[in-house]
Amino acid sequence: MGIGLGIDTGGTCTDAVLYDFTQRRILAGAKSLTTKEDLALGIGAALDQLPVELLRRTERVALSTTLATNACVENKGGRAGLILIGGDRQVVEKNGNQYGLPSADHIYFLDAELAEDGTVRREPDWERFRQESAAFLKGLEAAAVVSYQGIRNPALEKQAQEILKESGVRAIGGHELFWDRNYIRRGASTLLNARLLPVIDTFLQAVDRTLMEREIHAPMVVVRSDGSLMSESFSRERPVETILCGPAASVMAGMHLAGCPDCLVVDMGGTTTDIALVRGGIPVKVSDGVTIGQWRTFVKSVDIHTIGLGGDSVVRLDGQGGVSIGPERVMPLCSAAVRWPWIREELEELARSGRTSACPLQEFFCLVRDIAGREGYTDREYRICEALRDGALRIDRLAEAAQGDTYTLDTRRLEREGVVLRCGVTPTDVMHVLGDYTAFDRQAASAAVAYLAQRLEMEPEAFGRMVFDQIKRTLYEQLVHILLENENSAYKGMQGPGLDRLIRDSWNRSHDQEKSLLRLSLETSAVLVGIGAPTHLFLPQVAEKLGTRCVIPPEAAVANALGALVGHIAAAVTAEIEPFISESGQDQFRIYTSRQHFTAVEEEEAIKIALKTAEEEAVAEARRRGAAGELTITSRVEPVMAKVGHSLIDVQEICVCTHVTVTAAGGTGF
Repeated sequence: MGIGLGIDTGGTCTDAVLYDFTQRRILAGAKSLTTKEDLALGIGAALDQLPVELLRRTERVALSTTLATNACVENKGGRAGLILIGGDRQVVEKNGNQYGLPSADHIYFLDAELAEDGTVRREPDWERFRQESAAFLKGLEAAAVVSYQGIRNPALEKQAQEILKESGVRAIGGHELFWDRNYIRRGASTLLNARLLPVIDTFLQAVDRTLMEREIHAPMVVVRSDGSLMSESFSRERPVETILCGPAASVMAGMHLAGCPDCLVVDMGGTTTDIALVRGGIPVKVSDGVTIGQWRTFVKSVDIHTIGLGGDSVVRLDGQGGVSIGPERVMPLCSAAVRWPWIREELEELARSGRTSACPLQEFFCLVRDIAGREGYTDREYRICEALRDGALRIDRLAEAAQGDTYTLDTRRLEREGVVLRCGVTPTDVMHVLGDYTAFDRQAASAAVAYLAQRLEMEPEAFGRMVFDQIKRTLYEQLVHILLENENSAYKGMQGPGLDRLIRDSWNRSHDQEKSLLRLSLETSAVLVGIGAPTHLFLPQVAEKLGTRCVIPPEAAVANALGALVGHIAAAVTAEIEPFISESGQDQFRIYTSRQHFTAVEEEEAIKIALKTAEEEAVAEARRRGAAGELTITSRVEPVMAKVGHSLIDVQEICVCTHVTVTAAGGTGF
């Protein structure tokens, strides 16, 4: 019997599953709460629910996580800076925020001049850089180094990395990660990778420790954004490739469990809901890089639509007689009250008092990690953390302890960096009130919901149903947008009050029995597949509105962990063929890969060189990612077209270059 152990650590829960590869069936599954202060505790709690005799026979461990995804959505992560070599500051100032870059004042611009082919026309002042970089790096854990035309010539990036090593700060070169001309987007992607290094390191260290304590000695693989796998060591270098790996694992599992060729896999976790479309048994993938939170990246993935809606999304009054849900994740008050029992007492007192405030008085804060001895924080931030050493405090009492008032209490940076965590009303609390889920402190949840309901002059149960209705409507609207975009690219990214109103009306009026001159109904043949514990509460009614059926697999609760086990390892390398005229006036072709450059006289010869070189690099990369055994090689040759001309009549399409992409795929050796 070949046994694999799948582990998925999400923002709220950690899942574990034992899978028999010989019989292709789940042997056992378990779930525990994710313990952010020490991930090993939650992972260990899940593993300890599995049969020990099977657990110790594990031959392969596969991991997925939403930690990187959540960090992007919540704009959290380690402290990292960006060094741009040869970049135009004005261009970055104008366009950088479109990709998630910080302001130009927080980027180090290293002056240099490079030609389009990567030739260095003017070297940077390296000595000056050595002196100035120390001040820029102060307080940073990592640095991203990206140069203009670094994909053509990474020499300047490599030189800068060597200098930065002297400071002890980990330096990541853009040429090591992404192969694309847009250096601003490459800079954003590389910076994000640097910020995610501690996120994934913390996760992998926790897994390592947990497995060693239980005498499990098996090689590990990690799910990538496109649903394929990579080795543990490779994931430590490229944590950015774990973005959406949790949702990607869910998609793989959803396909595996439901067996539906056309479906929408809806994975609702604690922080986010992730939706992916599967057509003909193949997940739809992004044509460009992933966009998540404020970040536009070059990461290739399953086309997963992520919204900040989950069981732990914060629920607040919107000031217009309704509620807002998310995108911020908080600790549910029902869970917080189990750990700090005085929370329940304070919430009950607050509900009795009827006290109102512009501030969310039902919310608390707790300390996640200590910043004592660390530089770069304000006196107020140090006082906030000191006040939370003994446990959670309500927002107004924390403000008082920090020698301020509720309205000026600023915890944004501490929350963003994962130093403190907010506790508030969530859909999970509402589930406790309505009796759908009661694993934690129901009384604390009821008191908090009652407090908010009072302010809207509603009963708690009616308030809870309003929250649930809004979640269902949000899911419906997102699914319709995805289906519209898939049917017609003209709808891609289309947002606006008119279309949103139309979709909302279709929710309100679909299958309405009342006579109407216009019956508005939107339906789909795609099956809705629910993954994640809460989906059974919301998805069936959404499916009914869309005229389709809903499948909630029995193993849905641990689907992410299963999805980590059913993938493969793949690596794709793209070579670019660019025509040029030599100094002698002869038409020739340049072939560029991330590691090598060639020149050819004939286009056919250039394509052959590109295919051979890309295959060699793809095979080497697949092996580096952990692929074993025989590899499957696929390739495609695609012209890159551009429109030229001065009027609608004169416009023509010409081929500006050719992309040759080779993919090498194989198993994990299991």
